[in-house]
Amino acid sequence: MFFYLVLLIAGLYLLIRGADIFVDGSVEIARKFNISEMLIGMTLVCFGTSLPELIVSINGSLKDTADLVIGNMVGSNIFNICIILGLVSVINPVKLVKETVRKDMYMSLVTGLAFLFVTLDTLNSALQGNVISRADGGILLILFAIFMYYTLYEFGGLTAKTREKRELRKQHKSEYKRIKKEKRQLIDVKELIKNILICLLGGMLVFVGSECVINGAVGFATVIGVSETFIAILVIAVGTSLPELATSLAALKKKKVNVAVGNLIGSNMYNMLFITGTAAVINPLRVSSYAIWIDIAVFILITLILILFTKIRYIRKGSYELSRVEGIILIVVYIAYISYVIYRG
Repeated sequence: MFFYLVLLIAGLYLLIRGADIFVDGSVEIARKFNISEMLIGMTLVCFGTSLPELIVSINGSLKDTADLVIGNMVGSNIFNICIILGLVSVINPVKLVKETVRKDMYMSLVTGLAFLFVTLDTLNSALQGNVISRADGGILLILFAIFMYYTLYEFGGLTAKTREKRELRKQHKSEYKRIKKEKRQLIDVKELIKNILICLLGGMLVFVGSECVINGAVGFATVIGVSETFIAILVIAVGTSLPELATSLAALKKKKVNVAVGNLIGSNMYNMLFITGTAAVINPLRVSSYAIWIDIAVFILITLILILFTKIRYIRKGSYELSRVEGIILIVVYIAYISYVIYRG
């Protein structure tokens, strides 16, 4: 048992450290090619903080540990909202922008309902046929593509910048090509190679970490006689959510609260739609426990509570806000949920 526990903890450390190294290297490469920080944040940083969940899920899918994959996704999302957003609200009450409430939160709710739908193919007692198939995975990936397109299209001036670039290309095409060529020549080849190697190192650490996590989690669950879902929600989901916690606290420190909230909600979309969709397309995920549906229902309920909090505050004060009290309520809800998970084993 001790060996499996050490393997699990070591794997979580490698996952988090590897993702951190990957983000650092990929961001530096993006900057070398003059890619905007906004686009870096919306893609590379979001991808990097969710990289542990992605690799664990793909690896778990290949090894037919569907309960671990789904439990990790749902557990991470519940942790993101209740603990990370709850802590952020307790430290400093969160004033949300209108778009976050009216777009992101409702899209998160729709995502939860869609996720529940693809896991509920039949309701017979033997759980036969309840599987997230490749077709279901394709649906989740299409929903993710729609979400990303809408987010990038609507996000702070992206369309305006795109139009400016198009105009620049039309009016000064030759000048634009010359400047672009000069920027390419300024790229330090040695520095570029170093950052590529850093990315490869980060990716390798994440892969090794995922192997350790899956083998350690399955072995530990078998030895102590609990379900894979139990380990996924109680240990792996918390461990793989640590990058989101670090990112959110860093954003809070820089007084960019909505960046933190956007990162959390975006990460939830990424987890349920892209990661689960990718894992299902690689290998269909058979749902073998009723507990999964309860966990998904809890996520939907928590999302509804979050929307309710912001709506009540808007009616009373005319602004969307999460107070310290509401942050404490979210944390208490998580403690109650985890207590239930421990009770069911």
